[in-house]
Amino acid sequence: MLCKLSISNIKKSFKDYAIYFITLILGVCIFYIFNSMDSQTAMLRVTARQHEIIKMLTEVLSYVSVFVSFILGFLIIYASRFLIKKRNKEFGIYMTLGMSKRKISVVLLIETFIIGLISLAIGLLLGVILSQLTSIFVARLFEANMEKFVFNFSQSAMIKTIIYFGIMYLIVMVFNTIIISKNKLINLLQASKKSESIKIKNPYVCIILFIIAAGMLGYAYYMVTGGVNELVKHDLSILLLPIGLGIVGTVILFYSISGMLLKVISKCHNTYCKRLNTFTFKQISSRVNTMVISMSIICIMLFITLCVLSSVFTIKNYFNDSIKKYAPVDIELIGFFSNGNENIDFINFIESDELLKNNLKDLTVATSYIDMDFNYVASLGEYWEDFHKNNPHIWSNNLISIMSKTDYNTLAKLFNMDSVSLNDNEYAVVSNYKPEIYEEVVSRNSKVKIFNHTLVPRGKVIDGFYLMSGNATNTGFFVVDDSIVEEEFKRSQIVVGNYSTTDKDTIDAIEEKIEKYEPEFSYMSQTKEDIKESATGVSMIATFMGLYLGIIFLISSSAILSLKELSDCIDDKPKYKVLRQIGADEKEINKSLFKQSLIFFMMPLVIAIVHTIFGLEFCTYILNSIGIGNMLDGVVMTLTFLIVIYGIYFIATYLCSKNIIRERV
Repeated sequence: MLCKLSISNIKKSFKDYAIYFITLILGVCIFYIFNSMDSQTAMLRVTARQHEIIKMLTEVLSYVSVFVSFILGFLIIYASRFLIKKRNKEFGIYMTLGMSKRKISVVLLIETFIIGLISLAIGLLLGVILSQLTSIFVARLFEANMEKFVFNFSQSAMIKTIIYFGIMYLIVMVFNTIIISKNKLINLLQASKKSESIKIKNPYVCIILFIIAAGMLGYAYYMVTGGVNELVKHDLSILLLPIGLGIVGTVILFYSISGMLLKVISKCHNTYCKRLNTFTFKQISSRVNTMVISMSIICIMLFITLCVLSSVFTIKNYFNDSIKKYAPVDIELIGFFSNGNENIDFINFIESDELLKNNLKDLTVATSYIDMDFNYVASLGEYWEDFHKNNPHIWSNNLISIMSKTDYNTLAKLFNMDSVSLNDNEYAVVSNYKPEIYEEVVSRNSKVKIFNHTLVPRGKVIDGFYLMSGNATNTGFFVVDDSIVEEEFKRSQIVVGNYSTTDKDTIDAIEEKIEKYEPEFSYMSQTKEDIKESATGVSMIATFMGLYLGIIFLISSSAILSLKELSDCIDDKPKYKVLRQIGADEKEINKSLFKQSLIFFMMPLVIAIVHTIFGLEFCTYILNSIGIGNMLDGVVMTLTFLIVIYGIYFIATYLCSKNIIRERV
């Protein structure tokens, strides 16, 4: 009997609370997808380094999943609270008919279990199907062989998903039982006549609080933008100050807005008194008034989502583009003149080995030099003091590399970089790091002294490098005329080239041969594939983590807003009935409902976007410090992502709300 009643209740409530079920399904689906990475990529043919990267990713995602489970658990409990409250009158009728609280708890327990079971089953099924795309995405990132790809099911991910959601639902069941046991019959029966307690706030106090919030947020914004150079000079703990000001300021801002909103709008008589606007704005004010903390949390979650996704998409796009630019050849060898070594000759080593000799082409040799008196202070000249104030982490005695014009131009031709033309009293600076360190030096026409020759700059800073990498890391080296360099001050020999074969086994043999090379001097080797794999690994880990947290935060924020909107629509059904009785037509009522939903959804989003504008300035500063520049593409991708998910929830909420308030004949 109780089971039959529970199933009947689920059928009745499914339409009104479809968003709750969809959110649970999506939560399970996403949880499974991101925890099945190890199984989905196991059949890919990848290198040992790629395998380690994927292993690291799965470990990171497993830790992130613990945090995600707390977010989803909070969402489920929050939603259950609303669902139970809207059924208080129903539970009161059960008690009036003689049903004990224990039996009501059992009914609720069965309902919760069935809803959880259905959501889990559908979510897992959807997750298994969509998770196959994960391996395809990873395979494209690594350009891995997918000949062995088969449809795969991750038993470990399924078990982990069931355990995590089982624990969450167990807590929800206990939570629901406690709520029912504490309710009194009179409170349950009169629940529909009660509304959430709304305290009328003094508008003058709210204005003062609004000014305080604006001041706190303004100072936090300044610290991460105009004052960022001072901020980074301190310990990382100083970041807690703008973060704390941002959080507290956001809460105070929503509290003050909830008290000011109706008062401010009511002063605009032409707008306030037009059609159903009086009703509309009172509804919005009431909802914001009862959701100050929730709105603040949603706003902060949206802010984190926008910043994180914009940053990770920027990192992903940057590494994808930079590998082609900063690793233009297949292999690079760098030998160091140190500890008395005066002879480094990679060419002899290559020519003496048949495998290397027959399979390497475009071999190019260059040499870098150092002047023991040419460090950051000497290279920056009169600009050093200003530079050091903003970059205290730069050591003044770091020596700057020097290269002859002929050697640089030889490399530049192979690397597709601009060549340089110099007189014997001129120098050029080559750098690809942004923000550019030496732009100011060149623009000031600063003289430098290299190997006892006083030189002046020629032209602008050249975008280039001589050490391959996955991103722009060359802060700057100097190119001078061949007559300036002194052979006894060699720093390193650089040999670069390409493979004349595409056979993977041959390439692996070449790289193994070079790794086993044991000369008397210290050296390092790097290949385009190694750089690509490392860069792709960083990009992949950042992208997956950002997407995982971003999707969960977006879903949680949207779901909380949706559930609150639907919950209030159920409470407000009598109000809409009165509107119809006094002559309001259905079109005007639907328009009022649309405005309520739109403003309710947009309010935390707009404030989150304002936070994000300044937050991205700080993100840009941090990314610039590692050579990553423009974030525009990442921001566009994030906004697209946000509009799709947030928009779907908004449209679904409006349609469900319209269905709830529709008058049944």
